[in-house]
Amino acid sequence: MHYDMKRMGSIIQSARIAREMTQTALADKIEVSLRTIIAIETGKRNPTFEVLYKIIQELSIPADLIFRPEDVTGTPEQEQFIREFRDANEQEQRIAIASARGIWKELRHENKG
Repeated sequence: MHYDMKRMGSIIQSARIAREMTQTALADKIEVSLRTIIAIETGKRNPTFEVLYKIIQELSIPADLIFRPEDVTGTPEQEQFIREFRDANEQEQRIAIASARGIWKELRHENKG
């Protein structure tokens, strides 16, 4: 069985960015080097179970998303959005997240009134 380390790294990176956390902050929180976080996020290094557990806990990533990503599916439109999001650079991802949060906040406000 082959596991896609780049996909796992992308999931971790997306979760970190969604929480507006830098790579350095994550490294400090889970007590690993910045180099380790970079290598994991780029799929160049396989984290130990302990490090992966700490990352999952710190970023509140559902374990199924890491261990059984094929079981986590959405609509074709959602899957396309996720692919595009993962292909974006960090700044573009931050802008997309901030925009989505603003839109959701506005939609919730409109639906209450």
